[in-house]
Amino acid sequence: LIWTTTPWTLVSNTAAAVNPEVSYVVARTASGETLLVAEALREAVLGEDSQVLETLAGTDVVGTPYARPFTGVEFPATDGPLHTVLAADFVTTEDGSGVVHQAPAFGPEDLALCRRYGLPVVNPLRPDGTFDADHAPAPWAGRWVKDCDRDLQRELKERGLVWHAERYQHDYPF
Repeated sequence: LIWTTTPWTLVSNTAAAVNPEVSYVVARTASGETLLVAEALREAVLGEDSQVLETLAGTDVVGTPYARPFTGVEFPATDGPLHTVLAADFVTTEDGSGVVHQAPAFGPEDLALCRRYGLPVVNPLRPDGTFDADHAPAPWAGRWVKDCDRDLQRELKERGLVWHAERYQHDYPF
């Protein structure tokens, strides 16, 4: 389960990150889904009735590829580990899933981490905070990013890619 507080940044998802010092589990939920989360967050995220199938060190998760949630944004060719799990000591088990979405154009920690791994910075936004029609999928082109959050979540839910959604208020620069 990859966690984000900013759905609109998922359009240019570059990587995911785990803390190499944290234990992770592959667990089966009561509904039969098999998911990876930080061990310390399993019960809170998946429920007390989830069953641990395997325990992994964070270092064992690093390098795992995944399918990015949206494919409409083009990424330049890179030798870096694009759309894989990276090691990041800033990932915590205080909230979320212990696996964090990375969009280097929109956060200083994401930028530093992705640069360290040689990943590109892809920014599909215009200076006014709207999605650029030349660099973003058609449904969101020209729209202000925050106005797209619910539509992005709805699409992910329709595709079976949302485990849980809630409003999470925090500050970030525009």
